[in-house]
Amino acid sequence: MTLDLATLLAATMAAATAQALPIVFVALRARLHRGLALWGLGLVVNALSYPAFGLRAFGWTEVSILATNLLSGLTLVLHTLAIASFQRHRAQPVRSALVWLPLAVNMVVVLLFMRDDHWRNILVASIQSVMAGMLLYQAWGPALVERRLTGRRVLIAGCAGLVLTLVVRTAYMVWASDWDAVYNVPGQVQGLTYFAVMAVLLVNSMGFVLMQMEFALEQQHALATHDSLTGLYNRSALQDLLPALGARARRQGEPLAFLMLDIDHFKRVNDTYGHLAGDAVLREVALRIRQRLRQADVVARYGGEEFLAVLPATDQAGALRLAEHVRKAIESPPVRLANAMVPITLSVGVHAGIPDDSPRALDAQIGLSDEALYAAKNAGRNRVEWR
Repeated sequence: MTLDLATLLAATMAAATAQALPIVFVALRARLHRGLALWGLGLVVNALSYPAFGLRAFGWTEVSILATNLLSGLTLVLHTLAIASFQRHRAQPVRSALVWLPLAVNMVVVLLFMRDDHWRNILVASIQSVMAGMLLYQAWGPALVERRLTGRRVLIAGCAGLVLTLVVRTAYMVWASDWDAVYNVPGQVQGLTYFAVMAVLLVNSMGFVLMQMEFALEQQHALATHDSLTGLYNRSALQDLLPALGARARRQGEPLAFLMLDIDHFKRVNDTYGHLAGDAVLREVALRIRQRLRQADVVARYGGEEFLAVLPATDQAGALRLAEHVRKAIESPPVRLANAMVPITLSVGVHAGIPDDSPRALDAQIGLSDEALYAAKNAGRNRVEWR
């Protein structure tokens, strides 16, 4: 079977353009998608590489070689930067200079070996294999702070396929070292390479777009279940979690503890330093509470300056110790603001027990922790009480 390279180039260019334009359009209309515009631009650049290769048919061989290598390398650079932009602050990024450096080396090699097809093609394929490896590294996301969902796995598989394609191409050219033709890569091999790369780009684009969609869905879920200021669960989400926590406590015969925590004299902070300072205090208090709790514990912003922590498998003595530990963590050191150190204290109400199977058992336990909180307030604040 022989491949008509001209037909294949035209078909792949049309497919690449059809793939690129919707992504660019969505990226320009919805700017919240991180890196999507860069990814779409990379697809446009890739689409231009096909007619650039076709310039050889008109005798513009050197122009074609320069343009094709620049555009194919630039595609890899833009896609690597797109992934880095998407996962900013969530995974270890590749430095931009390291992403651009192989492209610069690639073009220097092209210029130096312009009239030596054999070595130019081997070296360029090797360099682009390294660039594809960097793309795979970024897709994997070392030190990623979230689960690798379906979209990322598709992208990783596509990038791995691209690395394999370029490595095989390099090995094939090394193996065929006795070639002495004008073009070191036969049209059939070149066509298969373009076909494989096009298929990989399609897989990668599907993976990247799916990553964007999955991230957007997670963001929407987080907005629905978490307090936007503190990052803790909101009251509604906590109410959804409580039945499962209560059922597990009853099934295992272990107490469920509740800590109702309230910032003392919080209105004074807003009145003295302003509401932005009050927001900063809330964020810092939430952070200190979360840091002192266990992984299995659940904490939510229950009201304006009120928090509720639910501690599975914790008896009254354990809950009191943890509450005192949290109270001390809030008391010292003071919260640092832009122009002041603000002393903050916390009152805590504690209740622990095995919930019964009545419909309002958990509400009753929360009510008892709330009563304990008011007792702490009435006893002078900055203290822990229990019921």
